[in-house]
This record gives sequence, C-alpha cells and structure tokens, in this order.
Amino acid sequence: MPDDEYYMNIALGLAREAAADGETPVGAVIVRNDGTIVGKGKNRRETDRNALCHAELIAIDNACRTLGGWRIRNCTLYVTLEPCPMCAGAIINSRIERVVFAAKDPKAGSAGSVADIFGMEYNHRPEVVSGILEKESSLLLKDFFSELRRKNQKMSGIKMVEVSTSEQVKTVAKMADEIWHEWFPSIISIGQIDYMLEKFQSEQAISEQLANDGYRYFIIMNGGEYIGYTAVRPESDGRLFLSKIYIKKDFRGKGFGRAVFEFLKDFSRKNGYSAIWLTVNKHNDDSIAVYKKCGFRVIGEGVTDIGGGYVMDDYFFQLDVNKGE
Repeated sequence: MPDDEYYMNIALGLAREAAADGETPVGAVIVRNDGTIVGKGKNRRETDRNALCHAELIAIDNACRTLGGWRIRNCTLYVTLEPCPMCAGAIINSRIERVVFAAKDPKAGSAGSVADIFGMEYNHRPEVVSGILEKESSLLLKDFFSELRRKNQKMSGIKMVEVSTSEQVKTVAKMADEIWHEWFPSIISIGQIDYMLEKFQSEQAISEQLANDGYRYFIIMNGGEYIGYTAVRPESDGRLFLSKIYIKKDFRGKGFGRAVFEFLKDFSRKNGYSAIWLTVNKHNDDSIAVYKKCGFRVIGEGVTDIGGGYVMDDYFFQLDVNKGE
C-alpha cells in the first residue's frame, strides 16, 4: 500500500491547481484504510466567494457523498497546511481517524501551532502526524504569496481617472477604436464594429452619454500609461450598469481587470448600489470566463436591435455587492 508521502503528493498536486486558479495553495485528500481515495478538495474561497470552501471541508463533503454518510471512519485526511479551527472541528465531527499535514500554520493552525483542538477532550480525537513533505508545501505557499505581493505592488500603480474634459473623451474614443478592431473581429463583423463605434464610442457619442445619459467614464492608467477604460451608469433600481470595460492587448491577463472590478465594487458600496450588472456577447467566451471567475452570474439573455441591420445577442450578468464586505 502507498505511504503517507504518496498521498501527500496528490494533495500537493491539488494545491498547485489551486494556486493556478489564484487561490491560496492548499490541497486535501481523504484515503480509506484500504488505500482507496474517497475524497479530494482544493481551496476555492475566492472562486466560490465562500468562506467555507477550504480544501479540507470540500474533501470531507466529497467523502461523505462517496461513502454515503456523515461518518468518515477508518480514513486518513492528508492536507498540505495545518488545519484551521473550522476545519479541525469538521474533522472531529466527521470522525476521521487520522490527520496528516505538511506545513505548519503559525497564524491559524489548530493542531498545535496556535491551539491544539485535536488534543482537547472532545468525543473524538484523531491521531495527528505532521511534517510530511513540509518543505515542498512551505515552498509552494512562500512562492504563491511572494508572487501575490509582487502583483499587489504592481496593481498599486493603477489609477482610475474620471473623464471630464474633451481631451480625455478623445483619448477614450481613440482607445475604443484600437481595442474594438483588435478584439471583436472574431466575434462580430468589421461592419458592425465600425457601426457600433460610431454609434456608441465616438467622441460625439461619449460626450452625449456624459452630458445627457448619466454615464461616468474612467480611464485606466498604469504608471502614467493609458491601458484601458471603463464606463458605468446608475440604474433606477439601485444597481450599477457596467456598460464597458476594455483593456489593451498588452495588459490583459496581468490582473488589471480584477483590479478594475475591485474599484467598481468599492465604488458601488460607497454609492449604495446593490449590484453591478452588464451585458456580454454570447460568443465572447474569454470575457464570459473572466466575469464568471470574478463572481458574476448569468441572470438572463436577450437580443437587442441596435439599428443599421445589426443586433446584439447577449447574456446578462450580475455581481451582487455586499456593502458590509
């Protein structure tokens, strides 16, 4: 039968997957005493926007479904980071026989680092083994947080400049022409792109939106360079309509979009908007993936006639804003 290192390596693989998803790299595996893996989990707190989505809890839920009950007896849980108090409680309540973890957690570890919940006089006390592939797990965590700090430092250079002058309007229109002709040809025709730019994103159209329609435009800047723009409009139902968010090609996939969403969420909370909603072309797969990853959900779909013989066939997405978050 494989040893503890074998199963911890599987947990480490799940932790690496979590890191690739932008999650704190923690992975967990539950193994029955006959060597059968009955549960797996990786950290999904950011993806699911849920404080309960720790690797251990997901693995326990998975194991309960596999075994057909809440008692996970005769099993070992392997996890790459010392369990927190929430997960330690779940381990006790699910009657897991043995816990093996890799790296210690000096901030929240509840198997000896901050507290020893497993050593308390509860009705179940699992055997605990620590330090299995500790160096590998610690390095994975260290690298993840070093990269996160690097990105945060980079993001701190972002400025959101609200458009208020004719020169800024001209800058937005110029970026729109560049980005739309680079991004949309695989989704809509050049004719429709040109028509929509003239109707919605020309200097005249943007000026009218600002003056008459309640729109607010923001230029996204990084280190003094224009890298994109976004536009929003308050709705009478208390939501914020995200009309546009576009980033230049060279700056995509580097976290700038997520930084803009954080700005918009903060903007919504400060101004009392309950949600952010938007429309996106049904064939714009890359943007749809980004919106879903940032917590947006589909709330509807529709086809809108925009004139000129063209229509917009869109999904409607929404992100509920927790003003107390």
